[in-house]
Amino acid sequence: MASVEFKVTCSCTKPGEGVFVVGGVTALGDWAPGRALPLSTSPESFPVWSSGQVALPAAGVIEYKFLVQRESSTGSARWEEIRDNRCITPVAGKTLQVHETWSVWSPTPLPSTPQAPAKAPGKASASASKASVGSAADIAAGDPRPLEATAATDAAWLRLRLPSQPSGRHPVACGAPAALGAWNPAAAAPLVRRQHSRPASRDRAGGSGQGGEKGDEEWLLKALPGVPSGAEFKYVLLSEGGQAFWEDGRPNRKWPEAPAMHCFGCASPREAADGAEIEIEWGRPDLQPCDPLQTPGAILHAFHWPFEEVRKRAHEIAQYGFDAVQLSPAQRSVQGDQWWTRYQPVRYEEVHGLGDESSLRSACAACAGVELRVFGDLVFNHMQVVASCDEWRRAQHDHNHLEHLKRRLSERLGPTFNRHDFQWPWFPLEGEEWDGPNRMEGWGCGEWSELNGGSEKVMSVHTAHMEKLKNCGISGFRFDAAKHMRPEHIAEYVRRANVYSFGEVLSVDPKMQKDYTEAISLKGDPLPTTDFLLAVWLRRLLEQGPEAVDFELEAWVRHLLDVEFGRGGRSPAAAGMVQQGRLQAPVLTRNSVRFARNHDTVCNDVPFYGLGGWGREGAQVAAALLLAAHDGTVLLLSDDARASPLIQKALLYRKSLRSRLAELPADARLRTRTFVGLRKARTGGVPVSICLACRVVEPPSAADGDAGTCAGRGGGPPPGRGQLLGCCALNPSAEGSAV
Repeated sequence: MASVEFKVTCSCTKPGEGVFVVGGVTALGDWAPGRALPLSTSPESFPVWSSGQVALPAAGVIEYKFLVQRESSTGSARWEEIRDNRCITPVAGKTLQVHETWSVWSPTPLPSTPQAPAKAPGKASASASKASVGSAADIAAGDPRPLEATAATDAAWLRLRLPSQPSGRHPVACGAPAALGAWNPAAAAPLVRRQHSRPASRDRAGGSGQGGEKGDEEWLLKALPGVPSGAEFKYVLLSEGGQAFWEDGRPNRKWPEAPAMHCFGCASPREAADGAEIEIEWGRPDLQPCDPLQTPGAILHAFHWPFEEVRKRAHEIAQYGFDAVQLSPAQRSVQGDQWWTRYQPVRYEEVHGLGDESSLRSACAACAGVELRVFGDLVFNHMQVVASCDEWRRAQHDHNHLEHLKRRLSERLGPTFNRHDFQWPWFPLEGEEWDGPNRMEGWGCGEWSELNGGSEKVMSVHTAHMEKLKNCGISGFRFDAAKHMRPEHIAEYVRRANVYSFGEVLSVDPKMQKDYTEAISLKGDPLPTTDFLLAVWLRRLLEQGPEAVDFELEAWVRHLLDVEFGRGGRSPAAAGMVQQGRLQAPVLTRNSVRFARNHDTVCNDVPFYGLGGWGREGAQVAAALLLAAHDGTVLLLSDDARASPLIQKALLYRKSLRSRLAELPADARLRTRTFVGLRKARTGGVPVSICLACRVVEPPSAADGDAGTCAGRGGGPPPGRGQLLGCCALNPSAEGSAV
């Protein structure tokens, strides 16, 4: 037997839920969620969950996955969103420590030689201390995985996912080189089935609690000498009698230059529809120009990261191409290991929970040393929940009970605040009221303790909190729940802070957003707010194609709001823009804060206008598209940045693009535009390609800039599009990823 200790960084649990590990051996539940091994955490260690030492058989590779379900192991389970099962190879007499991150799959161990000069972070073993701090596997919170946690696939050149086949059939790689049989299946290179191979998809890995169906298998082939990259081949299934079953419905494959994962019989690549590109106007032409260098290009959301973790990882974060880090709220909050506890303040006078003032100051200093800005998250709209909505509702008809609850409010949040510092009369924000005319006075969910916004006492306490954070090195702020605060109150906070700030306005309604962007100025520019409508628009465009967003904007927004609040209604009539070869992206402002997934859409089980449940595979294309534009600020979850090579490349592209912008005079930066061209698929749905080009706009008579055809329909830059600064192409796949 061998010992294994499982650890996973996971912050997406809700009250009453736990994290479990399930796999292909009895100790891990034999893929049955009801028998999965529970992990534990604590307020000090959250979001890291651990198992302690578990005895496992030392008999080859063991596959497993993490899942979230009720602590009682009942009800439905939420499986990790990764294509492949995780795997370990226990060694008899040794203890193996595994530290992973929820829904982030690492197919190979960390390299054994350093690739960056900085010291590897974390409490690692001697072998783990050699890990590369610049690798994608290191960007999320948590210690690096020890190097002993190797996978059986490390030496595999080809990995083939194969649906369950009749007994006696096995796959071979058959192609032109002699090592692949010279197109003779009987002499082709055989693949070897991976041990304990079980289905990697969530719905097949024992979702019934009784163990899943057999499902897909994985087959491996090591690198073969004498097979050049680019050599043509196909996979073939051979029966015991020698009958060959070739892949169908796709052209010959090309021998890869690097280890690759394939799926047997995947369809041929999609073809583009006839006709010209659809030109996407990146925002309305009347949007106020903003200097893109006056706002951060990309922010890493270090969601729930302890300040010490930020300090250790500052060098890595900068290497990825980020220029800012957003922390979780720093004030003392209610105790608990759920993510939302940080958003229930108890005392603004203290820095507590993720570290103290000293650790925050050290984190900010480390970030400043690599030219990273650090932003604080301000929860100024409300404070700790002291009673449920039902209790507050009953108290409206019982004066004595209402007085009891108000005394409780003073006791819990005193001596700084008392009952008179909160919003009365009590009013619950539920259903349509979240976006209704009373959204700035109501108590969220009927239980958020809504502060009396605008009172000098409340604002003085909040101002002191901002000054404390600034003295530690914080250089910008996010205002949580901004749509529940009056614009004039946020304007006063922004004036007092006198640093970069943006507001979380959780709405797709441009009219509501304008209440803040037009009423509040940030050094002459609109106050940046979160661009929810653009995220919704991008998801529909990338998953369903351009026809899914071909609507008049105001009518489409009304439809989204009707659906969100259960009012029903049909989709509006098509606007006919796609037939004219054009679309307009609903960019809120030139300096808006943009995202594909954020902590609210990932951690909450609500629709959020269609953004809820957007998996990392599909959302990464939207994130890369946002990064490829020259303007706005892109906010990325740390797990998403760590897991996606596409996002990592897009981050470096944006960093390079911003360096080109820095070479221009300020007036030229104000004239810079992003041009987008989209190719429809012949079969409709997911686009075949999206190209983005960044240019300095010149008058039509000005000399053309560098040649380039990523946007526009001619052989060179269209009149008036001027100097080309950068260009990139995205190829969304039907599964929602990109190549």
